[in-house]
Amino acid sequence: MCYFRFLSLLFIAALFGATANAGTLRIALLAEAQVQGDTVLLANFFPSRAPLSMRAAAEAVSLGAAPQSGSVRRFSRDFVSAALQNAGLSPEMFLFPEVFTAHRNDRVLTRDEAFAAIQSALARNGNVRIPQFHEEDLNFDSEIEVPQGTAGLEVTQMSFDPALARARFRLWPRAARGTLPFIVTARLSTESSAPAISPVSHQVAAASPNTVPFAAPVLVDPRRLARLHLHSQNSDMLLVVRPLQPGRLNDTIPVRLASTGKTFQARVLALNYLDAAF
Repeated sequence: MCYFRFLSLLFIAALFGATANAGTLRIALLAEAQVQGDTVLLANFFPSRAPLSMRAAAEAVSLGAAPQSGSVRRFSRDFVSAALQNAGLSPEMFLFPEVFTAHRNDRVLTRDEAFAAIQSALARNGNVRIPQFHEEDLNFDSEIEVPQGTAGLEVTQMSFDPALARARFRLWPRAARGTLPFIVTARLSTESSAPAISPVSHQVAAASPNTVPFAAPVLVDPRRLARLHLHSQNSDMLLVVRPLQPGRLNDTIPVRLASTGKTFQARVLALNYLDAAF
């Protein structure tokens, strides 16, 4: 009888011990995360087994702008701990690495994407005539990384050199925020006798012979609110602003904070997105 009572006590003690240990179990946050959007979210560092309610709360908390292609952003444990509290989650429920690192989940831009964008631009500008070239004639100076999905390539400038039998195209991945324009060159066929540029095109590019400029698209407009990445050595914020004039890529324009009305200068980086340091 005493033996069975002893076993019962051991079982009860083990049960209470297991319950106590279960109460102290904490979720281990990820030290590294792949980011697909324009913003690093707190939820990016949550493991897949995290409760859905916690993940939903973390998806509403931004840690700042996503890193540019080929770079990373790092966050301290104190910064992430404060973000958890902003999400209404207790930091005591989590295990923290010393540093959190966000990578851009990029892909390499393909040659056929560039070729399709160039052919589309040539089709829209019927006054431009150049010798024939093929997809395999295109050459990138280096690999261009863009976020997953459609890059939204646009041709912003063309130049042709008949003497070198070469064409240069300036392309901009409109949908890839933070990715700068880049140059693609093409070897032109020397068998065709077609002129490099029609007389109409020469008139358009009179200031720069053999160059066909394209009007850069307006990316920010006073009629639409935009997002501003405001940063310094010790601070990093994503704010809502009102552009005070239209802006194109790399233009520096005045903007006004939607919350305080303060006005300062910011540089246009992408559609409805600007950058400024202070």
